[in-house]
Amino acid sequence: MTEQLRIFAGLQGFISAASLLALLLFFALATPFGDAQPRWAWLGPVNDWLYVLGAAPWIIASVLLVVRVRGGSLLWVLTGILCLFIAAGAIVTALMLAGKVGLNLQTLVATPMTLVGFIWLWPAAAAAVDAAAVPSWMLPFSIVALLTFVVGIIVIGGAFLVPADSTIRTVLYFAGGIPVALAMIAFPAWWLIVASNVH
Repeated sequence: MTEQLRIFAGLQGFISAASLLALLLFFALATPFGDAQPRWAWLGPVNDWLYVLGAAPWIIASVLLVVRVRGGSLLWVLTGILCLFIAAGAIVTALMLAGKVGLNLQTLVATPMTLVGFIWLWPAAAAAVDAAAVPSWMLPFSIVALLTFVVGIIVIGGAFLVPADSTIRTVLYFAGGIPVALAMIAFPAWWLIVASNVH
């Protein structure tokens, strides 16, 4: 059980890290919201395909972790919700890549999925720490990752409350984007830490 968890947690961590790198390079090089650079546009679909490919390892790793730590009913319910979101996100993303649905629908599914994914880290880490399966510092690490993501999303959301041509909106985008980016980096790191430390 532990060896399988290490494998799938490692797969999830590496695929998530590669997907995040592709996304960051897409925004940095393709500049989709500015002076668009079409020659780097392929990085966007690479990010999407990596998510589709990483959905199964994410689901399996999540379930194996809950089994390993003998999670309670609430953690199982949250894990079930997360797995449904992951599967739905993978299906919608694959349909988007096939040209069957648009980016708006994919975003509508991916946003709550990502939030639930961060929320899940907290009780999962708490159960893993209680079971002495991971180091105790994994719990505060999980809490900080969640709160950082939430704060960033709230700040970005606030940007939509000011005029589109306002400098304040740009400032809010950057101010919210930094904690979101840090949280997104912490996410694959969380899984890689599990893969290397779980016992």
